[in-house]
Amino acid sequence: MVDTIVSSAAMYSLVWMFVYFYHLAVYGLGDRKHINLLVDCLAKKPEEFKDKYSLSLRGIGAGGIFTLLILVYPFVRYRRRNRAVSFDLFMWLNWLFFVAAISIYVFG
Repeated sequence: MVDTIVSSAAMYSLVWMFVYFYHLAVYGLGDRKHINLLVDCLAKKPEEFKDKYSLSLRGIGAGGIFTLLILVYPFVRYRRRNRAVSFDLFMWLNWLFFVAAISIYVFG
């Protein structure tokens, strides 16, 4: 039973890994509007966050902010400004990817 759960989680992680890394590249190497939109949507005080982490919002650091916001999404989703179901689903699936990857590492 545990083997089935672990193998299912591994398959999900393998498939979703490509989606995550694509978006990591878009947020990290793409236009700054993407990470600014994400910060505006999820940060408590977006302008203060941008001032404090202005270097992290450029280049590869933006991918780190993207990953950080994914990991804390269940705790900050109540303050999201974008109420679209697609955004909520995208963030939950990314969070589930991290949970599955961590559980595979621990139990696999």
